[in-house]
Amino acid sequence: MPPSSPLLGRASLVSIRHPIESDRREFIALRRASRAFLQPWEPIPPRGVDTWGDAAFDRDLELAGTDRSERMLIIRREDSAIVGRISLGEIIRGPLQQAFMGYWIGERFAGRGYMTQGIGLALRHAFGHLKLHRIEANIQPHNQPSRAVARASGFRLEGFSPKYLKIRGRWADHERWAITIEQWRARRAKERGRTA
Repeated sequence: MPPSSPLLGRASLVSIRHPIESDRREFIALRRASRAFLQPWEPIPPRGVDTWGDAAFDRDLELAGTDRSERMLIIRREDSAIVGRISLGEIIRGPLQQAFMGYWIGERFAGRGYMTQGIGLALRHAFGHLKLHRIEANIQPHNQPSRAVARASGFRLEGFSPKYLKIRGRWADHERWAITIEQWRARRAKERGRTA
C-alpha cells in the first residue's frame, strides 16, 4: 500500500485526506478521464496552465493545508481509489471565520453518495479542526447535481450573484449556498436523534 497523509475524516463510503506526491498519477488520470464532465463548470485557467495535468496537482499540493486554503481528496474506502476533491479556499479569520467550498467528482464515481459523504467530512473538519463559522459554496443555477449535493449536505440557498465568475470565457450567474456552524450542529443533533 502506498504511503498516504493522515485521514482528516472517515465515513462509511469515503474518507478525506490531503494529497501527497504519490497521488499524482491517479489524480491526473481521474481529471483527464472526467474532462468533458467537469469542463462546463470550471473557469478557463490562465494561458499556459493545464488544469488537467501536473500544474493542477502541483497547485493542490501547494494549497493542501495552508492558513488560507485546504485541498482534500475524497478516497473510496473499499479500494482507496481517489474519487474527487474538495477545497476550502480563501479562508478568512477574524470576526468572519469563513471559507469558500469547491468540489468536483470524477465522472465514473458520480451519483453514488461519495460527494455527499465527502462534504459531510469536510464540514466536520472545517467547523471542528479549523474552527470556522461559515462555509459558502457558489453554484451555477443549472448545475442540478451540485445544488442537490449542497442541499443534502445542509447548505441553504442564500442568494443570487449575477455574472459572478468567468466560466468557459463568459461571466456566469451563480447561486450562493451557505451553512453556519450553528446550522451544522443542529442538523447533526437532529440526525443523532433519528438514529437513537
